[in-house]
Amino acid sequence: MSSFSRLHDEAADAHATSPVAPASSAPGGGGGGADPAVARAIDLLKRSQRGDRSAYGQLVVLYQDRVFNAILRMVGDRDEAAELTQEAFTRGLSNLDSFRGDAAPYTWLFRIAVNLAISRLRRVQRHRVFSLDAAGSNGRSAADRGGNSSGDQAAALIDRVRQQDASNQPSHALEQRERAEQVVAALGRIDAEYRAVLVMRDVEGFDYQQMADVLGLPLGTLKSRLFRARIALRDELKAYMS
Repeated sequence: MSSFSRLHDEAADAHATSPVAPASSAPGGGGGGADPAVARAIDLLKRSQRGDRSAYGQLVVLYQDRVFNAILRMVGDRDEAAELTQEAFTRGLSNLDSFRGDAAPYTWLFRIAVNLAISRLRRVQRHRVFSLDAAGSNGRSAADRGGNSSGDQAAALIDRVRQQDASNQPSHALEQRERAEQVVAALGRIDAEYRAVLVMRDVEGFDYQQMADVLGLPLGTLKSRLFRARIALRDELKAYMS
């Protein structure tokens, strides 16, 4: 059994008797010190830095589904997303000293995960096939685990692309699903860097500064990349939107 798996099992046992507060819905896992979920995560990370392996395991339990779902949106493959998620948490454990408290714990972990995903996509250099039905860990969908469904994520992206509120237009569930499928498929055809910023902004809800910090980019460069990413996605959808 890997050290990651042992950490997860230890934390699951602790979680059963002392539940951890759910992750905040605020962008980036919540950046404010007043957020109890973020304060709890910071405490767990600091305890981890002092050698408390169970504390790091609890942090894994707290954020693993959210990291997995974000990476799944980037790589389009459940097994690959699970592998990258595990590697991200393993690297986080090996680099605990790099956490200085200048970012929320989720942002710190997500930075590791997204860079791993981008590196993988650059190496593979192939289009990915994305599906709204991609299940999450243990075969459960994101909706089953209380997170945003793939359809909700795709809807957020297409709303950006179309620059209008789809709720103002009458549509049936089948049409909405078809529209979402087109967006998710288009997401798999654009460059890894573009995919990353779209997932971070429109799915994860990071603000511009958080995104710049994660990617190590100047703020102006980040905004320019996001603008180009939306154009690329719109171009992929041009035939469908017309």
